[in-house]
Amino acid sequence: MDLQVRSEAQGAWEVVVVSGELDAETVPALSEHLERAVSGAVRRVDRIDWIVLDLAELKFMDSTGLALMVDWHRRLDAGGGRFRLASMRPAVHKLFRLTDLTAVMSIHDTVGDATAEPA
Repeated sequence: MDLQVRSEAQGAWEVVVVSGELDAETVPALSEHLERAVSGAVRRVDRIDWIVLDLAELKFMDSTGLALMVDWHRRLDAGGGRFRLASMRPAVHKLFRLTDLTAVMSIHDTVGDATAEPA
């Protein structure tokens, strides 16, 4: 299975909906989409600093996907932005628990929860 990525504007947030499988083969596609999102190319604005990944439709993720998310979290956090994850399936959430990243990453039950919290 491959990866599908699309963006939706929700207020100041760019919600990136990720579907399919995120692995070494598909990580570059998500990375490219995120690069376009922060540059403002997705919404045709100057720049986006607040991103939520909606993972409700993500069926599988390996360590390369995990590394990508950690990298983007650090990158946006260092620049004063926000990177949040929402709507994880149990198998994907388990990866974050096993690696203790639940204490580091901003993980929310729903996209609404992620975008409602103050940035």
